Amino acid sequence: MSLYKIMIVDDEAEVREAIVKKLDWERLGFAVAADAENGLDALEKAESLELDVVITDLKMPFMGGLELGAKLRERYPGIKLVIFSGFDEFEYAQEAIKLNVIEYVLKPVNAAELSAVLERIKHILDEEIEQKRNFELLKTHYDKSIPVIRLRYLTDLLRGKVPDSDEEITAYLQDLGVSLADGGEWRLAAVAKIESEEYHGAREWEMLCISVSQIMEERLEGLGAYATLIYRTQPVVILTLTDPDQVRMVMNAMDDACRTCRRVLNITLTVGIGRPYSVFRKLPASYNEGTAALDYRRVMGSKRAIYAGDVSDTVPVPECFPEESGKQLVNIVTFGTPEEMAAAAEALARKAIAGESHFAHYQMYAIGIVNTLLQIIGKFGLSADEVFGDTGDYLQILSVFYEEAQFSEWLFSVCTKIREGINKKRLTTTQNLVMMAKQIIEEQYANPEFSLEVLCQKLHISPSYLSTLFKQETGVSYVNYLTEVRMRHAVELLKTTNDKTYMIAEKVGYLEANYFSYVFKKRFGMSPSHYRSQAAAVSR
Repeated sequence: MSLYKIMIVDDEAEVREAIVKKLDWERLGFAVAADAENGLDALEKAESLELDVVITDLKMPFMGGLELGAKLRERYPGIKLVIFSGFDEFEYAQEAIKLNVIEYVLKPVNAAELSAVLERIKHILDEEIEQKRNFELLKTHYDKSIPVIRLRYLTDLLRGKVPDSDEEITAYLQDLGVSLADGGEWRLAAVAKIESEEYHGAREWEMLCISVSQIMEERLEGLGAYATLIYRTQPVVILTLTDPDQVRMVMNAMDDACRTCRRVLNITLTVGIGRPYSVFRKLPASYNEGTAALDYRRVMGSKRAIYAGDVSDTVPVPECFPEESGKQLVNIVTFGTPEEMAAAAEALARKAIAGESHFAHYQMYAIGIVNTLLQIIGKFGLSADEVFGDTGDYLQILSVFYEEAQFSEWLFSVCTKIREGINKKRLTTTQNLVMMAKQIIEEQYANPEFSLEVLCQKLHISPSYLSTLFKQETGVSYVNYLTEVRMRHAVELLKTTNDKTYMIAEKVGYLEANYFSYVFKKRFGMSPSHYRSQAAAVSR
């Protein structure tokens, strides 16, 4: 089993160094992944690390241990928190208990005491992993807790096969032990996509799905009433919310579930989240949206949650073309690899030519393919002339292509051109969005209340979506970019004005002059006043 990752947070560097040196971390089952000198620093580093445990001091500048613990609990509920402090006061212990702090240790702490704490934590983590990996135990739990009738009814809800009113559905679910109406009126579906090469066979796959479902349930605890089921060989969660804005909290929880599944089960988990609706009859729409959101994992990345509200709607498929084949064609052209497009072209050609003895069948099938391609072209604003060569070229498949190889070659060529056009459009859209974000940052950097959430409200997209695009396009996170902009303007003010440090801090978006000086020194290796003195000396 791999070592558990831990981060040590203390504003005294010698304390952090002493803790690292005194313990035999590998023997205890841990690896120190990072250290931080305050809560803000720790929170920023936690974004890029898959931490299991955070050991933090209580009293630190800019952000203390309790505030850090609250934010970690909100964003990464699976992390175990240990707080140590020299303040033996009951109020701190009370706050620690509220945050589900696993250990509260008084300073000074010696190596033996801290080793004992870590051994207890490792035992807890080991038990959690063992429980998740114990497929036989999970199967027993599954058989006892999810009766067949409940599974069938929830499945019918997702398929839109239940004609009952909301009141009737609520009453029947309660009879089945499912209280989806408790605590809220907004319901959504979250659809999991498991990708793994290690699990084979129906039984083993079912046990894996149960394990993933349990991890998702643990992360959703406290957000609202929920029900889980295995539908179309993948875990699905139906969740009740009190407010549609809670979707962001659901995304954080599912992001954490994806990280846990990768570490614990060695699988890639992506979760598509549909929009919330206030009536049960809209639940199939939320499920379909969540399923469609999964198709964007090639763009936004797998191993995370993708919200349907952050991505484009799927392309409609004409009725004359089989719905399932149309969806597959749309997904493969939009996100597939060249190999997948070639295989799809061969399969569709084989299906169309198989009915050539009945020209009506061939004609309907071919028209359906062309219409699907045209709708993709229209959806992404591409030029049909550029894709097909000339305005009427695509009509030739109705009278010319009677051989499977010809049809397949033509279709693959058209799909490739469409895919190239989509990639160019996506690149342009992403670049424009990030450019707009940069422009807004330049306009708002002096506002101390400016945040990623405020920026996303102006752009009408979600924080997680913008964070992904911003990092992909610029190579740095939003926080680091904003800090760099503020530091650049601070340097300019230090060189061109006689303003006091606290005045410059306010002008570049920092309410606390001390924190501004801390960030400045961390960036340039010297205080603002020292920087000004050096700059003045150079200019003379």
